[in-house]
Amino acid sequence: MAIKTVWPVTYTCGHTEDRDLSDKPAGKRAASATWYGKHLVCGRCFRKDSSSSESEKERDERRAAEAEELRVEAERDGLPTDLVGSDKQVPWALRVRGDLIRGAYAALVETEQMSEAEFQVLVLEAARPLDRARWWIDNRDQDAADLPELLADPGVLDVGASTENVA
Repeated sequence: MAIKTVWPVTYTCGHTEDRDLSDKPAGKRAASATWYGKHLVCGRCFRKDSSSSESEKERDERRAAEAEELRVEAERDGLPTDLVGSDKQVPWALRVRGDLIRGAYAALVETEQMSEAEFQVLVLEAARPLDRARWWIDNRDQDAADLPELLADPGVLDVGASTENVA
């Protein structure tokens, strides 16, 4: 008996659709169907999410306003506004950094686990030398409350790296 090529997949959105997996090796079709179900939404929900009512011009204006807000926050906090990375990495990393720092402030200072002065030293001053976009992107899924610990030991910062793959 041949292994089926069309598998029912229940996606993260909760919808179930049949998916043609004939392009996958027979022994990987079940695992592929499981992976699709855990990581993707169905085609209908994907199209719905992709067709937002926001025009390209509105999206560009919104992103420019967000970038300006992040630049102002970075200057206020003494953080570098020009990160090292690709044209796609830099704006993403600036958003990630802003979210992590705001989240750390809310989790630590606003809950009185840390004073403003401690936050200044343990977070803002420690973040100033981190000008690699990649570091912020790599740590985007960390809990913001853990930011002081992450910054205390940021790891190798690619100083003097000799390949184009360090951005």
